[in-house]
Amino acid sequence: LDAQWDNGAYTETSVWQDLNDYAGIGHGAGETVWATAPPVLTVRHMQHYGDIKLLEHSLAAHVRWVDFLDKYFEAGMLIKGYDEELDEYHGQKSGLGDWLAMRSRDTFLTHTAFYM
Repeated sequence: LDAQWDNGAYTETSVWQDLNDYAGIGHGAGETVWATAPPVLTVRHMQHYGDIKLLEHSLAAHVRWVDFLDKYFEAGMLIKGYDEELDEYHGQKSGLGDWLAMRSRDTFLTHTAFYM
């Protein structure tokens, strides 16, 4: 939560180190999968331990992240080179995909899946 910008964006690392900003959707957001770690880990913590205190503490920040995504995700993906029809898309734009795959990684899929 300490690595969240005032606009709701989570960074790719805590504390922000400007390592992978090119992989994010702009406005200080880290790559979508890494930046979505705080809400995902909060839910996993709650599921595993049955403890809702972390959720109570962090929910407002996670809502700001989702609001940030709602505002900037589509335009950010267009800036990254994903057009609306995915014409000439071959899975090799910036961001995380399956980095162990023998073929091209599908970064559009991972960005979108973590946004959803």
